[in-house]
Amino acid sequence: KDKFSGAILLDCGQNVGPDCSLKARIGLYFMRKFAEKMTNKAIMETMLGMGEKSKANYHLVECCYASGMFFEQGARQCDCLHAVAPAKIIPDLDFPIQFFNGAEDHRDSEDKWLSLCKDQERSVLKTYEEGDHFFCHDDRFVADMLERMDEFIKKVT
Repeated sequence: KDKFSGAILLDCGQNVGPDCSLKARIGLYFMRKFAEKMTNKAIMETMLGMGEKSKANYHLVECCYASGMFFEQGARQCDCLHAVAPAKIIPDLDFPIQFFNGAEDHRDSEDKWLSLCKDQERSVLKTYEEGDHFFCHDDRFVADMLERMDEFIKKVT
């Protein structure tokens, strides 16, 4: 509580933690298997291929590399995703959380996680209709998302 005033989470709709669904567990298993055999270049080419199927049009390569997403650590990233149990962590966080998700992305937990927030009054979920997993790279949503983040930050600080 002394360190954070709030949190903002993107692509937060699907639980891939230890208590995830069978569908999520299978997806994560295969993602890990592919990731441990792929180079950074191959992972980016795969993501770009997925991005071409998306309505998103921001520069995915720059966004992913700028955030430090891939450094031959795909399998470890999958392990990390599977180790986190949001439903056990969220109730202990004594600050508001702003969740963002695309309506066309995998979604099995976003409402549950919102309901677990201690600060129900200031915690919020925004789901973008027609947004997929790459909604945060889609210029139809970027301005609104940044405005909502700015408003949230001003409310919690």
